[in-house]
Amino acid sequence: MILICASILMGCQKKYTSMEAPTVEEAQGGLPQEEKESTPVSIKDSSGKAETSSLEASVTKETAPAFQGADETVYVTATSVNVRKSPSSDGQVLTKLDKGTSLKRTGFNSSWSRVVYDGKISYISSQFLSKDKPVVEETSKATSVTSTGAGKIIAIDAGHQAKGNSEKEPVAPGSSQMKAKVASGATGVKSGIPEYKLTLAVSLKLKKELTDRGYQVYMIRETNDVNISNAERAEMANKSGADIFIRVHANSLNDSSVHGVLNMCQTSKNPYNGNLYDKSHALSKSVVDGIVGQTGFKNKGIQETDSMSGINWCKIPVTIVEMGFMSNPEEDQKMATEEYRDKLAKGIADGVDDYYSK
Repeated sequence: MILICASILMGCQKKYTSMEAPTVEEAQGGLPQEEKESTPVSIKDSSGKAETSSLEASVTKETAPAFQGADETVYVTATSVNVRKSPSSDGQVLTKLDKGTSLKRTGFNSSWSRVVYDGKISYISSQFLSKDKPVVEETSKATSVTSTGAGKIIAIDAGHQAKGNSEKEPVAPGSSQMKAKVASGATGVKSGIPEYKLTLAVSLKLKKELTDRGYQVYMIRETNDVNISNAERAEMANKSGADIFIRVHANSLNDSSVHGVLNMCQTSKNPYNGNLYDKSHALSKSVVDGIVGQTGFKNKGIQETDSMSGINWCKIPVTIVEMGFMSNPEEDQKMATEEYRDKLAKGIADGVDDYYSK
């Protein structure tokens, strides 16, 4: 039965391998639309939900590049390596493993190794694995992190503020289209916490995490009682000398079942800063993967839009982090805890590290 199902699904594989990005309305609280993630073996039904892991593993085995069977212990040789759901650099990041971590390898080819992690089939780039156990020095991780951040300045904007401002401003430099200066933000359906408090709490943790890794940090706000428009926030980042701009937000929809993390950036055809698209997209992908690796939240990918003032006014690579849905009771409760706020901050910082490592 599994082989029959796999054959049927593989016949439909082409239909589901490209991610349909959520609409702007979805990201900002409009009608929900479940999307499909761009993983070669992540087979989804019409509602966007993944099939069972056992079936997924079966399809992976059939579609992966010829794997030579193996039954051996291997070790991570890189300081930090991504564990992916499928054998592709675009595959969903499940977690990150440190140097010296041991794994059971069940197969490999010239590019990828099939391993068992947390009881499930996963994939790691073969170049970061060895049958010989590496020597792990106590200071190796800290030294690596510090050198990554040295000389880099990160601007962080904790989205929203205690009181929204409905006055209008141009959505982009020279644009006749007007938009509210800053929205009031969402409120946790279970926690009752307003978005502006959540974003500042995570942003302050992110500041510390990045500083500990050797980065310099410029904060757009460090209190809730401010009145700074989205365009003004981007202008502050532009003038700060920062290399990249991270805007921290949380999502909300009328459909409480929708969950996961997504990042946003401009399109390649943005008339105001389309030249920053490649870097903004790379930053967005690194950060969303980093958060997923730390939290286990669903990876909803990257949404490209030219309707955000805080993006259009930017002159440096920028990403909006929608770190979870406050309208989803489970995610809202998790984001209300110190444990998950720490994970969110570490995930974003992991993404920044990854962005600069390429």
